[in-house]
Amino acid sequence: MLDYDPKLLDSFERLFKVIDQEVNNFKKVKLVYIEMIRQWEKEIRSYARMIEDISLPSRLILEHILELKQNSGQMAVEAENINQGFASINNVEVEEFGVIKISTGSIKLLWRDADYNYLLYPDKAELRTLDEKTVIRLFFSHNFGQQHIQRFAGILTSPKLLYIHPDLKKFMEQKQV
Repeated sequence: MLDYDPKLLDSFERLFKVIDQEVNNFKKVKLVYIEMIRQWEKEIRSYARMIEDISLPSRLILEHILELKQNSGQMAVEAENINQGFASINNVEVEEFGVIKISTGSIKLLWRDADYNYLLYPDKAELRTLDEKTVIRLFFSHNFGQQHIQRFAGILTSPKLLYIHPDLKKFMEQKQV
């Protein structure tokens, strides 16, 4: 866990309780507003799972993708028979059991964190199954930022990290000094 994670999880819990109470107040009401509130509930639960249920390398990747989404960045995907060029990021979720869902362009990409290891480069991430038979490549329109990388210095000891580019490693080591 990162330094600010307990506070963040506490905040998510408080938000979740308020939203859950509001959803219960409108159980029998079918309005678009209520569906939006239910969507917020789902998003908050997903953000909490990002902190609690997935590995640090995966979390670094997802937080970068969320930053891209927020700043109108784009992502491209290569995986077996899938080859999608750069497209907008529509949604990022973490479901139960560390199942990660990313919707970008016209595809929905799913993987289970426990089944993959990670390779990190300044402008892309490579996800490999534990048996190394399947590879998913995620290309980013913007490189990982130095401040973002520095928050994740603990990633260097993660068994899920197979490779980290020397430039990214240098950023992380600067944080540790």
